Amino acid sequence: MRIAFTSIVAGIALLSVTACTTAPPARDIPEVVATANTPTEHLQIADYYAQKAASYDAEASTHKKMAYSYNSSSKGQGNAMASHCNSLQRKFVESAQEARSLEKAHRELARVPGG
Repeated sequence: MRIAFTSIVAGIALLSVTACTTAPPARDIPEVVATANTPTEHLQIADYYAQKAASYDAEASTHKKMAYSYNSSSKGQGNAMASHCNSLQRKFVESAQEARSLEKAHRELARVPGG
């Protein structure tokens, strides 16, 4: 039940961030990051990282559920598959944390004059 709730929360967060965002498309991020000078540009980058964090959270949740399913299964390779999913889940959690750190940094840059 807790896993389902986490998935729902991550999905709602992703939808709300996506619906109300000013984030540029992923293909434009390298250029926007290289040229960001204004608060608006830094907020756009922050929104991009917020979207990424929500996406990584959703992936982590999915892999956590998959690991549970593999561990509950009596099929031959269940333990190896669960281990793989647990590894991916940890990496997505770390990626979400890093994305949130970058989001926070760009929100702070948006508050600094000439950021």
